[in-house]
Amino acid sequence: MKSFLKELEIAIRLVKASERITLKYFGTKFRIDLKADLSPVTIADRNCEKFLVTELSKRFPDHGFFGEEFGERLGKSSNPQDMTSGHEQHAVDRWIIDPIDGTRNFTRGLPYWGTLCGLEHYGEMVLGVMSLPALKKIYYATRRHGAFCNGKRIRVSRIGELDKSTVVFGGLSHFVGSKHESGFVDIVKSSYHDRGFGDCFGYTFVADGQAEVMLDPIVSPWDVAAIKPIIEEAGGAFSDFEGNSTIYGRTGLASNGFLHETILKKLAR
Repeated sequence: MKSFLKELEIAIRLVKASERITLKYFGTKFRIDLKADLSPVTIADRNCEKFLVTELSKRFPDHGFFGEEFGERLGKSSNPQDMTSGHEQHAVDRWIIDPIDGTRNFTRGLPYWGTLCGLEHYGEMVLGVMSLPALKKIYYATRRHGAFCNGKRIRVSRIGELDKSTVVFGGLSHFVGSKHESGFVDIVKSSYHDRGFGDCFGYTFVADGQAEVMLDPIVSPWDVAAIKPIIEEAGGAFSDFEGNSTIYGRTGLASNGFLHETILKKLAR
């Protein structure tokens, strides 16, 4: 596989540049609109995504884009694998963007939100950048080159027993009444420690080696596209609740790898 260090360098630079847009509005009064799914969206979300798509397009004119606020924009070259499999045609290289992951936190002045930008190459996530502007942190990774936070290499923990592990989870209401409710309760009760930290912020604990498991009961591709390579390059594992290594499974499980099968078995109860 080719190296994506050039693409990573540019993505880091542009995501950092986008912080001036989001931080301009953070902590101020602004209009909050509701989308069809009743999730909030603001001018900061829209302007940040527009900026990233515009600037990345200048540098990678053949690439496609898939963002939370403005959807799909096909690149100049389509993916032959998509054409032969009958799936929707995408660009060989496609940037997947969430301008503000954790918009509810953003609108309430809570610092636990981030800008996510990942690159998909022939259906595989090959790099990810996750900026947490209000916390002054930026995580990034690309295949075979490790994961970093603010320039420092990060690694997952090596704890292999659930009763010694910290479990992080988001969206508790989405577990209640779902097919995963009993498994989730078992996981939490069996763990050493549990805390609810949702959105991209929750995944940082696994990447930093501060927690062993992050459970996300409802996700869209842009929520985890950048996160998947960061977790994996930090030595961990990422899948949906069924064990599929995909960002399209509508659920997200990140772990240090040692506990992944244990968690999957409990979720499958």
